[in-house]
Amino acid sequence: MFESIKNRVNQFINLQGQNTIDSETLALLSTIVEPLVEVNASLANQVLNYIVNGQNPEVLLTLQQQATDKVCALLGSPGTYGWFWPSSELTKAQEKLCKASQNARYKLYINIFSKLSREQTIRYGKFLEAATQQRNYPQLSKNTPVWFSYILVDGLVTSFNHQHFDDRQKKSHRQTWTIAELKQLYLSESENNTEDFIATLFERGDVNSYHHDQLNVLFKFSDSVVFFTEHLQLIRAVLPKLSATAQGIFLEFIAQHQELLQLQTELIIILALSSSKNVREQATVLLSHLDEAESQQHLQYFLVNGESKQRSFAADLLARLGEQNREILQQAAESEKLKSVQVNILSALQRLETLEQVVDMDYALSEITEIETQQIPESFIPVIIENYQALLEKAKQRAEQEIEDNQTASYKSTWAQSNYKDLQKLKIEQVSQQLFAAINGEKKTRMHGYNYNIITYQNKLKNLVEYSLEHALRLAYNERGWINWDELFKSLLPKNYENLELRQLELLMRNAGFTRPDRIIAVNYLETNYYETLSSYVTEDKNVIPFFVEHLDFISEAFGLIANRGNSYSGLDPLLAIGVLKRFPQVPKQFIPRLLEFALGDSKRLRFDAQEVLRKLPDIHLRAIEALENGKQEIRITAIEWLARLQHPTAVSALYDLLKKEKKEIVIAAILTALEELGEDISVYLSAEALLKDAEKGLKGKILSSFAWFDLSYLPQVQWQDGTVVDAKIIQWWVILADKLKDPIPNALLQRYVGLLNEKSQQTLALYLLQSFIHQDTRNSSLEEAMDFATKEAPSRLQQYHRYWKDYGHRYPEYYGHYEHITLEEVVEEIKRERLAIYLGSAIKSKGMLALTFKTQGSVAVKLLQDYMKQHYQRRAQIEAMLSSFSISDDPLIIQLLLSLSRRYRTASVQNLAKQLVEQIAERNEWSSDELADRTIPTASLDDTGVLSLEYGSRVLTAYVDDKDKFVLKNEDGKMIKALPAARQGDDESLIKEAKSLFSSSKKEFKQVIDLQTQRLYEAMCSERVWSSTDWQEYLFAHPIMKRLIQRLVWLELSSEGTILQSFRPSDDGSLLNLEDDEIELAQDSQIKVAHGVLISAEDAEAWQAHFKDYKVKFLFEQMTHQLPVFEAHAEIIEDRKGWLTDTFTLRGVITKLGYQRASIEDGGSFDSYFKPFSQIGLSAVIRFSGSYVPEENLAAVLYDLSFEKKNVRSWRESSMSLADVPPVLLAETYADYLKVADACSGFDPEWQKKTPW
Repeated sequence: MFESIKNRVNQFINLQGQNTIDSETLALLSTIVEPLVEVNASLANQVLNYIVNGQNPEVLLTLQQQATDKVCALLGSPGTYGWFWPSSELTKAQEKLCKASQNARYKLYINIFSKLSREQTIRYGKFLEAATQQRNYPQLSKNTPVWFSYILVDGLVTSFNHQHFDDRQKKSHRQTWTIAELKQLYLSESENNTEDFIATLFERGDVNSYHHDQLNVLFKFSDSVVFFTEHLQLIRAVLPKLSATAQGIFLEFIAQHQELLQLQTELIIILALSSSKNVREQATVLLSHLDEAESQQHLQYFLVNGESKQRSFAADLLARLGEQNREILQQAAESEKLKSVQVNILSALQRLETLEQVVDMDYALSEITEIETQQIPESFIPVIIENYQALLEKAKQRAEQEIEDNQTASYKSTWAQSNYKDLQKLKIEQVSQQLFAAINGEKKTRMHGYNYNIITYQNKLKNLVEYSLEHALRLAYNERGWINWDELFKSLLPKNYENLELRQLELLMRNAGFTRPDRIIAVNYLETNYYETLSSYVTEDKNVIPFFVEHLDFISEAFGLIANRGNSYSGLDPLLAIGVLKRFPQVPKQFIPRLLEFALGDSKRLRFDAQEVLRKLPDIHLRAIEALENGKQEIRITAIEWLARLQHPTAVSALYDLLKKEKKEIVIAAILTALEELGEDISVYLSAEALLKDAEKGLKGKILSSFAWFDLSYLPQVQWQDGTVVDAKIIQWWVILADKLKDPIPNALLQRYVGLLNEKSQQTLALYLLQSFIHQDTRNSSLEEAMDFATKEAPSRLQQYHRYWKDYGHRYPEYYGHYEHITLEEVVEEIKRERLAIYLGSAIKSKGMLALTFKTQGSVAVKLLQDYMKQHYQRRAQIEAMLSSFSISDDPLIIQLLLSLSRRYRTASVQNLAKQLVEQIAERNEWSSDELADRTIPTASLDDTGVLSLEYGSRVLTAYVDDKDKFVLKNEDGKMIKALPAARQGDDESLIKEAKSLFSSSKKEFKQVIDLQTQRLYEAMCSERVWSSTDWQEYLFAHPIMKRLIQRLVWLELSSEGTILQSFRPSDDGSLLNLEDDEIELAQDSQIKVAHGVLISAEDAEAWQAHFKDYKVKFLFEQMTHQLPVFEAHAEIIEDRKGWLTDTFTLRGVITKLGYQRASIEDGGSFDSYFKPFSQIGLSAVIRFSGSYVPEENLAAVLYDLSFEKKNVRSWRESSMSLADVPPVLLAETYADYLKVADACSGFDPEWQKKTPW
């Protein structure tokens, strides 16, 4: 390769003539084109001649007409901006040529403007354009020449992709590049102009947004500020015409240059009035940096002379800037002709009126009480050395084990050996002195790796009397300013932070060397976090408010009133900032206009919380009343709902006034709902005549296209409470209205509508709508349709598979080997399965109809929901919508289902929703979630004695449940019968039908209760839940179904201090028996919990097992046999079955039956653990194995270990907790799970490391 390049360089040195290029540059160009010899021996010379001398221009056509992308691949895809992979494969030799070409391009660009003439540079760009055939062309701006895009992108983006430089280095390697030089190159072609050049700098056209900032190195050129200063007017003229993306990039740039920003006030105002929300927000935060008078002048101009949207936005900004703009707004309101704009201006004025009524609170903050920090005594230095020696010995053992494992492992690991060697190198006497000095603040040392492990080993430091928060902060110190707060607080005793105030923390952090500790603290309260943060530990208002009073600028930043001063990729969350303001006794006056914008603005996410904060203001209801006149339907509804919550009596007349003139049906529905919540009698609007009139009017409107699938004519016939038939139009309108409301949670009006029907009609209508939703949502192809499709598609896919085998089979047999012998029949079967699994549609856009399903009979609804969640669990939104529709239900079975889901479900968002719904139900009834669960256990219609009575025409039949959980029927004479008898002549058919329905639903409900409550009792045992003896006797012992379950368990009676008083078992005759078979009575103030073998002596556990055997009673679940594992004091994992071999399908089958769920999917679709959440105590048990990936295939699997985490959904971010902190019963039960998984394995394999696929 190098010889051919040398020859080519010599040849061109002799032929150059006037187009002189130094030999070094010529060598670079020759290296760049060298890979072209792989296509044609003379092609490289032709291209080089074209670039240097302008000869052979036809070579561009030759490159453009190549049949494949081989040339593009050989050159390393120059000009790629984002993701692009050529399809052509290269040999090793070609890859070497390609790499050399890429390196040469990178070096050429360093001095390209001084080494090549503009004509040569243009020809070079056209060569890149032709060579890539524009396959990877990243169009920036529509008028940008393609050749220029290639030079710009390749020089500033692509050429760095194969180098390892940071932004500072990239800038230095392109220091000869200037915007002025690029402009001259751009204008070298007469048809180009400066306006289009400016557009090119900011536009990102077809480029994926993820990569936009890669070209922003342009704005770090030495002349960037000078260039934009010299072209102020042109920038002012061009920017408003560009895309929102381009405007956003410009705003990011100018925000970093205050002097330039001051010169573009008018442009910033124009962008602050943009039709793009993102651009408006970016520009608005810059207003605080501009001259206030000049900003006011421009805003006043656009308030009067701008387009309608600009006038509205200008009003908002003037109100946001303060009360001094009141007169300007008043004048504009009087002269404005367009009603919608006038309403916005008046709304802005009203926000300022609210400010008039508020007296800004003067927060008199107390002085910060400094936390005294003692010095760690010198006696701790020997402890540091002891810690080191202990860690060194452990490292030695691991290294020796690694050496032994490597003898049989396919992959030779060296980590443990390297770790041991590194530890050996430490001069511990010197290091111990350094660590001691660092912990006492005498020297700043970043405590990472070995240092941290040595000084914190076995919590010896934590238990020192002198150890405090400042010491912990010194240990956590790092230059990035990031702190693992959960780890930090766990390293402390609670007394060290129980009454910590954030201002004290800020002072300590500053002392420890952290820069911007105020921002580090604020971010923990104002950015969304998915793990334990500072805000989880410092929670009391008195400890939080003073800090934010001193740092209101962080609230301003979150509200978009000032620019983002932190990471440009993540901003402070306005919703969390509102949450902070909720803590304040009074809202700071400066935030009221912005909060009013949120309260009645476009962001649904912020409305409710903003309204709740503003509730503290005097006469805030007037703002909501004024918003009733808003031209936007959504804002009127928002105002109506706000008034209903404010419960101010003056809202009633305003709502009636709106009702008289409102035309929109869903707004009318919101008004009626609000009026009823305000105590008004709306029965006049609920008469059959009024409802029919509303229905006829509503049915004239247009049905939403997303609801066209629903056939209204098939709705079931229903009856009013008095038994008269409801006009079908009324029900049809209710369904359409519910769909238009788009909320599966029924509002008060829909609840009233449904309540007008008799109970049977309520259930019939609800069931029909629920089944219709599910049917529409789960439609898929018939078997015949799937087979037809598969038969047509299979031949082409078979050819594709054969190509895969030919191209990749030998290199990647593990992925493509099975395609060698695949048959047409196998492909047909594969496509058929795929087709049958495809949903033909979705009903999620019709979720509003679910608001009428809340009266579905409990047992039926639970069965439908459980089946749907099992078969269609991936349809999370639909599941959440259906569950939400039952949030107002007090049906015990529904509540028990929600309780079950709140404790354990495979999808985190569904589980979290279930928790919220349970909390709402509990709050509604003023119960805790556990009390709610106890008080709502369904009875399956059994009376206190366990008997079901059936009014069967003229007879009363009974049923009871035998010891095998089977229903036994008896006739009126008390004799057993096998089935419900035929009706007698003269029997009321409706009674017969109801009795049959009751008997059927009772059997279903009984089974559901048994299943749900068995699981609940098991979880109560694991979490060691305690009942008061009174509640236990009333809600469990006296319950007709629960008493059957608790008879199959041993229970413990505890004193009020938690001491075990005695163990007992309820018998079937209603007595409580101890081990001696004596009847006992429970003390009135005692507590009850489920017994377990680890809570009582081994002798008692054996005795209870014998007792159950004697009485022929089967334990409800294992209670006395599972024991604790043996582990070291500070252990976090159990791994005594590590290395046991099985396969992923066997593992999955066993572990999922035990109630474990697959952990979150990580990079590459892989996962390596299953977890079992115990939400009552906030823990999850985690069983790890060698790993699998989705979609799953049956692979070799090796069992690893059992650990515990303080989260319900596991990902790689979580960390294990000490086994000593796990409740003993939970530890014993999950260890038994671990052993059961091991039992399903084939046993320990000493060469297990060779058997894993990873």
